[in-house]
Amino acid sequence: MPPFTAYLDPSDSLRYLNYAIPDGDVVPTATAIDALREVFRLHDRLPRLEWVEEAAPRVAPALAAAGMEEELRTPLMACAPDGLREPAASVDSLTVAPVDDEDLRDLADLQRVAFGGEPLGEDERPRDIRIRGGGAVLARAAGQAVSVAAWTEVVDSASEIVGVATAEAWRGRGLAGVTTAAAAREAFAGGASVCILSPGDAGAERVYARAGFRAAATMLHWSDPD
Repeated sequence: MPPFTAYLDPSDSLRYLNYAIPDGDVVPTATAIDALREVFRLHDRLPRLEWVEEAAPRVAPALAAAGMEEELRTPLMACAPDGLREPAASVDSLTVAPVDDEDLRDLADLQRVAFGGEPLGEDERPRDIRIRGGGAVLARAAGQAVSVAAWTEVVDSASEIVGVATAEAWRGRGLAGVTTAAAAREAFAGGASVCILSPGDAGAERVYARAGFRAAATMLHWSDPD
């Protein structure tokens, strides 16, 4: 629905899985913004947008005039294969591997809790990121799921590292950097010539920098007030 493209997860209302992007350097009207809101509300989702500020610098003022608010401004970081680093983690008996079918519930529960949600119910099935052409890696310490990172389908030789999450009790040990590097390595093996990501805060930016990612642009997240 111009001038936006909406991406709505059909089975998960977690805010970070549901968002719209502007269709280029547009100036959305109040009517267009209200129409976008209606689409999200019809699907019981919070109206949200994520985009690169430099690619669409005139969107934010229009959203502000329509009552939306900036929820996050963060660097868009990028890494090429020759820039990837292998950070270390201070965790014993650590394994990191691409997920298989048996890992999907652990992956989903870890991400959902880390991003402020609840674990899956017994009757809920975890979604499989692999069917969209991407994948994920899961880190385990002595068999326990402790950290995860995913990558999106490679499009135009680029992939985004997403869903990086570490169980609360295991944070501060370098796990996010390890899983981020592992996910990027898999994306490069799948044909990507660049991986991008957007950190949630300055601490995360430092973690990703240790894996070889560097600031390249500015990422904006806007939404209606909760």
